[in-house]
Amino acid sequence: MSNPKLQLLNTVLVALAVVTLGAAPLHAKRVELPQGAVTVDELYIVDCLLPGQVRQLGGNFTYLSARRPIRTTAKDCAIRGGEYVAFDRANYATALKVWLPAAKEGDVNAMNYVGEIYEQGLGVEPDYATAAEWFRRAAEKGSSSAMINLGSMYESGKGVAQDMTLAMNWYRKASGLEGGTLEVVTDEQRQQRDADAAELERLRGEVDDLRQQLGKARASLSARESELQNSQTALTQARASLAAAAADRQRAAAAEAQIAELERKVAEQEQAVATSRAEADGLLTKMGVANSERGPAPPGTSPKIQVLAPKLVATRSGVLAAPLLAAVPTYQIVGRVYPAESIKALKVNDRDMRDKIDADGLFQVDIDIVGGDVPVEIQAITNDGLSAVQSFLITRERAASTVAQKRVTSKLFQRRMRSDLGEFHALVIGNDQYGAFPALSTAVADANAVSEQLKNRFGYKVSTLTNVGREAIIAKLAELTMAMKKNDNLLIYFAGHGQIDANGRGYWIPVDGRSEDPSSWIGNDQISDYIGASAAKHVLVVADSCYSGTLSGNAIRPIPLDAKEEDLLFISRVKARTVITSGGLQPVLDDGGSGHSIFAHAFLTALKQTDGLSEGYRLFENVTDLVAQRSAVARLPQRPQYSALRHAGHEGSEFFFLPKDA
Repeated sequence: MSNPKLQLLNTVLVALAVVTLGAAPLHAKRVELPQGAVTVDELYIVDCLLPGQVRQLGGNFTYLSARRPIRTTAKDCAIRGGEYVAFDRANYATALKVWLPAAKEGDVNAMNYVGEIYEQGLGVEPDYATAAEWFRRAAEKGSSSAMINLGSMYESGKGVAQDMTLAMNWYRKASGLEGGTLEVVTDEQRQQRDADAAELERLRGEVDDLRQQLGKARASLSARESELQNSQTALTQARASLAAAAADRQRAAAAEAQIAELERKVAEQEQAVATSRAEADGLLTKMGVANSERGPAPPGTSPKIQVLAPKLVATRSGVLAAPLLAAVPTYQIVGRVYPAESIKALKVNDRDMRDKIDADGLFQVDIDIVGGDVPVEIQAITNDGLSAVQSFLITRERAASTVAQKRVTSKLFQRRMRSDLGEFHALVIGNDQYGAFPALSTAVADANAVSEQLKNRFGYKVSTLTNVGREAIIAKLAELTMAMKKNDNLLIYFAGHGQIDANGRGYWIPVDGRSEDPSSWIGNDQISDYIGASAAKHVLVVADSCYSGTLSGNAIRPIPLDAKEEDLLFISRVKARTVITSGGLQPVLDDGGSGHSIFAHAFLTALKQTDGLSEGYRLFENVTDLVAQRSAVARLPQRPQYSALRHAGHEGSEFFFLPKDA
């Protein structure tokens, strides 16, 4: 007999041959499919009841076994003689009719899916208590997916009393590492942070001391200059007296003696002034003030801004950052602006601080610390209208200026993992040229760069779609997900518009998507359906679009960096369905990443820095640091998310990255 899945794949390929994949699908007419070709509707995932099997008992007795529920495409269900209700997944009664009998008979997968039906409330209000009970039954029978779902219920407090300890225990049990521990800050990291905090306080104290010394030196210089001026005046008067008393030798001798004494005093005071000036210059040099910036500036001089404290460090994203190592309500910034006498306005985060500038251009301001990272923008404007800007980020995380910790594994183990992980595939989609939505500027460039990186550095088999419509995306998504084998790995990357409807459902927007017609979009639940029905071992979705956070489910707990290699191998052999999104339920930036979106630039950077075995969570850490810094400085904070894909069969594993030359 022929293989039904191969039949399905062949018909999918026929459909793909007639789907328009050009760069300008907006004006394309609907393609008439040849007889026997698969339509997009036939590629949707459905709840299918397969017919019972004819079995023989003994020599003369035959019977028909019970029908078996599966989730597959409508076309595959029809090929295999199954029964399904078309386009009625939202019908609560229909879904239960398919799965509840098998669940009651003890089918673990059916139990878990019945729990998901009750949790999602397909067609009615969700019943979280019943969902939790079905998840518990399946979890107690060993279903990793049900353990993850039950842990999520305890984490959110839906249907059960909220209990983070029980949630963590179920997550650990699903991963197979029940004895594992949460990743926390190590003693070494804490000691380093304490040392950095002490160093920061020392630098602040040193700046204060320098300012006090400079003030004293300035005061001493001013007093000595005043004394010098008085002495010079007296000297002038004495010389005049000498000229007037030239005829009187006695008076002349006295005047000459007075002149000699005054000249000695003038010489001493000139030396004192030179010493004070050198001391002041030395302090200014220590503060980093150039010689050319120590006197009145000529008209038209451009302003300069210098941050003296805290010490700014360059991050991997190119953003300057100041570490915040303690929970404080305000953060003190000490700086200098030049030329001080020509500054009309000094704006710090849009607040004018001109009155904070002293005669030497030094200023000291306090920044309110609210929430996480705080962007700081200092702008100096001169009387001539010239301006300068200095931007940096006050960040609570020391990791903002360093590369996140990496997992260390042996070369021998990496070769073993490469063999064990199987083949890697990728579907990369980038849409710029929309008809009913604003055009984007970087999505296609992002997709091409990601495709190149995955293909050349990691050895993926990559399918790249750019500026494509709904039919092309669904056809390729169905082809790849349903063709995966049990050891395969699939990464799906989408860059383009995203949308959310009134019910909170998220969508990817194809280039032919209509602005007021969600049926022309691609729902997140459809994406989850394909991935859940796929035989692939590990699937990672990377979504760079607005409202991409609607794909997210329960949070992923990191695998400890000190996990043993045999534990990593064990974890890698169960299913993973994870997602990295560029943001939560808000718009995200289309540019700001040197020709790419901020998220894509961070994702590409993180891929380039992966030089050994790593998992999705470690990549996400790097991406988050880079995105948070650049988006904060851009004054539109964007925070990526990493979690299990909702209702797609996640069993507690991870998506692994391993460069082909590692």
